[in-house]
Amino acid sequence: MADAQAIDAVRKTLFRRYLLMLTPAAILFAAWAACRQAGLVPASDKALTDLVGPAAFIAAIVLAVAAPLLYRIRFVKRVEGSPHVEAETFTAFQLSLTSLALLAPYAAAAGYMAGVSTFHFSGAFLAALYGAYYYFPSQKRVAQEMRLFRVPTAGGKG
Repeated sequence: MADAQAIDAVRKTLFRRYLLMLTPAAILFAAWAACRQAGLVPASDKALTDLVGPAAFIAAIVLAVAAPLLYRIRFVKRVEGSPHVEAETFTAFQLSLTSLALLAPYAAAAGYMAGVSTFHFSGAFLAALYGAYYYFPSQKRVAQEMRLFRVPTAGGKG
């Protein structure tokens, strides 16, 4: 039971960060969509969309996929050879990883607000959805990560 409590404590911490990062992006999308629907958004500048479109697309993919992967590799190399990873170190790593991946929705929002092409926005939005889905702190995912990094729990197993 102590293991489940330790996992749940980490999961709750990660979930708070998840909501803290994702909620403003969702509000930004909704507010901009409402403004666009009400006709309050001016027409997009072609030069701006030609620049922002690829940048938002690439940034979202880098933030949702590449940067978290590189960050994870760096962490794995840092703790390599350790018999276990302390809960505080693991939680700090997971918080940073989640924050990094959840910057992708902001890149997609920037593309949406700039009125980029459907291709660039769709790619950025899909990358943002991937980041939000993959890094969602479910009980199963947190437990698996804690086992993988041999995080000790109150039950004594790590």
